[in-house]
Amino acid sequence: MRISQIQGIINDFLDYYGYQNPLNHVWIKNKFEMNLKSGEIKYVKEDDLSKFYKDKRKWFLERIGSLSGKLKDFEEVKLVVLGSKEKLEVKYKGKKFGSESIYHNYGNSVYGRSIKKINLKCLY
Repeated sequence: MRISQIQGIINDFLDYYGYQNPLNHVWIKNKFEMNLKSGEIKYVKEDDLSKFYKDKRKWFLERIGSLSGKLKDFEEVKLVVLGSKEKLEVKYKGKKFGSESIYHNYGNSVYGRSIKKINLKCLY
């Protein structure tokens, strides 16, 4: 895998399901962190937001495989979501890459402890 492909993967990851991203409709009150390499999630609890990002992680792993890359070459792959911002940071063979997307909260809703689940199926 070429280093020049890393930033492309990051941009594609942030754009993947962009129109379906729940951040278009809600503001995430609690910080969501995910290690895309291991799949470890740091968040309040398992919910539809976690499922959405698990699907994006699955796409990320498939994308690396399609480019003949190896997951072990990635030292760190960290996703952070807070408010309406989605940020991806990657460390690949000693070099750091990253990007972020800021979504518009058209629904003006706050997603936190008071709301247990959001219906992402209505967004698809």
